[in-house]
This record gives sequence, C-alpha cells and structure tokens, in this order.
Amino acid sequence: MSVWRLRPVAADWLVCLATSLLSVIGATDKIARWMPHVTIVPLAAAQGLVLLSRRRRPIAALAATTLLGSFMVAVGYPAGGGATVGACCAAYAVALYGGEGGGGGIERRETLRGARAVLGAAAAFTASALSPDARSRPAPVGLLTAGLFIASAWVLGYAIRTRRAYVAELGERAARLEAEEGERAARAVADERLRIARELHDVIGHSISLIGIQAEAATRSVRANPDRVPGYLATISATSRMALGEMRHVLAVLRPEAEAELSPQPGLEALPELVARLEAGGLEIRLDAEPLDLPPGIGLAVYRIVQESLTNVLKHAGAGARASVTIARSGGSARVSVHDDGAGPEAPASSAAHGIVGMRERAALYGGSLRTGARPAGGFEVEAWIPLPEEQA
Repeated sequence: MSVWRLRPVAADWLVCLATSLLSVIGATDKIARWMPHVTIVPLAAAQGLVLLSRRRRPIAALAATTLLGSFMVAVGYPAGGGATVGACCAAYAVALYGGEGGGGGIERRETLRGARAVLGAAAAFTASALSPDARSRPAPVGLLTAGLFIASAWVLGYAIRTRRAYVAELGERAARLEAEEGERAARAVADERLRIARELHDVIGHSISLIGIQAEAATRSVRANPDRVPGYLATISATSRMALGEMRHVLAVLRPEAEAELSPQPGLEALPELVARLEAGGLEIRLDAEPLDLPPGIGLAVYRIVQESLTNVLKHAGAGARASVTIARSGGSARVSVHDDGAGPEAPASSAAHGIVGMRERAALYGGSLRTGARPAGGFEVEAWIPLPEEQA
C-alpha cells in the first residue's frame, strides 16, 4: 500500500484515539448510580471506533456516535463536554464527505440529507440533557450547548468542502483554458500554413503554365525563327528552377520537420541500391524487375511501395525471412508484387495503418489499386497495379 493511501487511515486512527481519550478525560463521578463508573471507558472506545467509518458512511457514523453520546449525557456525563466530541467529528465528516463524487442535484440532495441528520443529532443531545440523571443546567443555553457544537462542526466541514470544490474547479478551469489555448495556437499555425501553401500553389501553377507556353513557342519557332529558340529555352530553365524552389518552400511549410529533398527522386533504377541496404540489415531479397520505361512519378510510386513493403518485412517477418520483389508489365498496368515467407505481424494488418494508407494513396494517385494480406502458404503479400500512360492514351 502506498504512502498516499496510508495517510487517511493514519488520520482516522488518530481521530479515533483522540476522541476516546477526550471522552474518558471528561468523565466525572456524577454518573448515574446504577451505572458502574468504569463503563465509560468501553463507551468512549466504541465512540472512537465508530469514527473509522466516517469517510465511507458518514451519516451512519453520526447516528452511532449520537446514540452513544446521548446515552452518556443522559446518565450524567457533562452535556457539551467529551460526550459530544465523537458526534462533532461525525457531523464534520457528513458535511465534508457526504455525497462526495456526486454532482448537481445529487450533491444537493446529499447535502440536505446530511443537514437533516445533523439537526436530528443536535435534537437528540438536547433531549438527552433533559434526563433526570443528566448534569445540564436548566438554562436554555446549557440545554443547547451540545447541539450548537454539532451544528458548528457541520458548518465548518461544509465550508472546507466548498473551499476544496472551488479550488478544484479553478484547477480544472486553468487546465481547460491551457488546453484550449494550445488548440487555438495549433489551429492558427495550421491555418497559416494552409494560407502560405495556397499562395505558393498559385505561384507554382503560374510557373508551370509559363513553361508550357514557352515550350510551345519554342516548338513553333524551331523552323520559322530558330534564333528565338534559345531565349525560350532560357526562360523555361529559369522558370523551372524557380518552380522547384517554390516547391521546396511548400514542403518546408507543410512538413517543417522534414529536410528539403535536393537530390533527384528515386525510381526503378534505384531499387538495387535499396535491396542492397536492406540485405545488409539481415533480410534476404530476390529482385525480379522487368525493364520498364516509366514516367518519373510512377517510378517514384513503385519505388516507395517496394520500400515500404520491404521495411515492413524487415520489422515484422522475423529473423531469417526471405522476400521476393517482382515488377512486370501485366496487361496495361505495371504490377508490383512484394511477398515474404516470414511470420508476419503479430496482429492482423489494419487497412488504416499509415504505411498501407500511404502505399494505397500512391497507387490511387495514378489510377491504380493496392491489395494486402496474408498468403495461404505463409507470410505477407503486397500487390499493386498502376496503369501505364501509353495504355491510358
């Protein structure tokens, strides 16, 4: 048991012992003649032990301590003295713990219920002070002393409980405001990035349009006015460099954590190097790639699909697994197949996994499709079909 759980228990036992001692110390020789004087000790001990349940069942503890205390006052124990200590502690607990964890109407009903219980306890002590063996003074103040003590204890507990609830509410409100401020800041950053990306998109679109116009003009001038062709080509070169620079700005805005890609994007020709790097990591790979003249975009998509698939094989297939990569023309599409003979992932691969979603988006960008799943013979397989441009034409 942790120290945080021991503290309330230690406090309860301390209250129990203090209440019992105060009750015994307040005993006098004026107790009813028919009652042995030493019986005040077990009564005081019982009153203290009842308080051990004051956190879990405060009203029950108040009822028990009221019954014991009223009996002690009725047989001669001083009214308003040690006999009321247990009832005061229980009344304090009723206000502090009664209905704890509830809210709204439930908490209000528990508060009213506790207040009625405290009034009943005060009335019981007042009535016990009217017993023939009681030592209360006939003055009204003397009769109401015990009831005033109990009511005061309940008011104190209620005030402390209200204070704690107020402090907790302030803490929750501060945490909520901090979270909302963080969300607003994140939204502001996202909105700003989106605005900049749109502006750069317009700039890049203009540059590409200009390149197309200059290329068409150069084509028309090759025979009619060849002296103007170098000027068109120089404009195309400068505009393309500017467009590439703006594209790097777009990537830096949308993905600030990623470094700018200054090297050419990989394609089919980079697959042997990828296979060599992964084989150095302990994976055995068989590469069977048919020479295909793919556009750079489709070549990059094929490369990324193979890269992601082999990375997953390295992570999930287990030691000693073998993978096979096949790239070939299938009808009017480029077919990419990556499968392994390993154990596969511990849990079934989700179609919403980031890697699978990324591969599917790359294939769908060029009108293709992707299929993933376990192989009947064991292992995992990824297959993608990307239509070839000449077939679409």
